[in-house]
Amino acid sequence: MGKAEILVEIKKAEEQVRARALEAEEKRKQLQAEGKRRAIEIIDAAEASSRSEEEAKLAKAKADNAARRKLVMDEGGKSARALANAARAKMVSAKEFVLAEFERAADA
Repeated sequence: MGKAEILVEIKKAEEQVRARALEAEEKRKQLQAEGKRRAIEIIDAAEASSRSEEEAKLAKAKADNAARRKLVMDEGGKSARALANAARAKMVSAKEFVLAEFERAADA
């Protein structure tokens, strides 16, 4: 093999190395872009899942609060009715007492 042939072979080898390096660089860029895209998809999915969980917890908390409020309001209503009934029952005796006191004061 002559010098010229060796130089041609070296140039071919160098060209192949450059071509492979360019291919490798392109492949690296593609993989990097794919990795970024997948990372964004994973982050978006996690955020959506988190939002969904937060909304479910909020809805449950609102339902729990509404149930507790209804319970408190029902108990308060029962208490108010009991107090009103007790007041009505005492009103008769209070009227009688006031009338008796008035008559006693008038007779004195």
